[in-house]
Amino acid sequence: MDALGINAGFFIAQIVNFGIIFFLLAKFVWPRVLNMLDERSDRIAKALEDARAAEEARANAERERDRLLAEARAEGQRLIDEARQRGEEQRRQMIREAEHEAEERRAQARIQTEEERNRMLGESRDQIVRLAIAAAERLIGASLDEARQRETVERFFTEVPAEARNLGRVVNVTSAIPLTEAEQAEVKRLTGAEEVTYHVDPDILGGLILRSGDKVVDGSVRGDLTALSHRLR
Repeated sequence: MDALGINAGFFIAQIVNFGIIFFLLAKFVWPRVLNMLDERSDRIAKALEDARAAEEARANAERERDRLLAEARAEGQRLIDEARQRGEEQRRQMIREAEHEAEERRAQARIQTEEERNRMLGESRDQIVRLAIAAAERLIGASLDEARQRETVERFFTEVPAEARNLGRVVNVTSAIPLTEAEQAEVKRLTGAEEVTYHVDPDILGGLILRSGDKVVDGSVRGDLTALSHRLR
């Protein structure tokens, strides 16, 4: 070794020192370094795992957010649709109520008009009778006593045709002028009806039209004039 220029004692000392240093490093330093590296690797792995978990949590949160938003939009649309339907139903209900109220008012107006017309006809009944009597006297050229005159004219307005006797259980009677209670009772007796309803239609001119089911007995002056017109054609 001397020939190589190496001091054997120094070389051995260096080997011993290296061995001691290697031993010390292997005994005390490398385990700590390895532990530090393992801990760092574990921290990195944990950080990566936490990052993956955080990413998954974020993705789950976004999905949950999207789901909640979709549910909120669907619920909002449902509420809007329900509100629109309620509004439409309320509008239709208001229209129906307005139409019903208008129809009730029209019906009430018709009833009031008919009642007023019947009242006026009832009040003018005596005048109609007197005019009819005057016309009859003018036609026959003779005077009639008052009782006979009134009887003749009232029969003209209230006489029940023979074919209407015992007409049915329920009878509808139309007259040209309002009938008195006594006249209504007489009509009911002659028709044999249990239930009678009365209507006024000045257009029939005189006499009575009686209906029971599909049976109609036309004893009105208008009906007589129509029949006469047909016979004269």
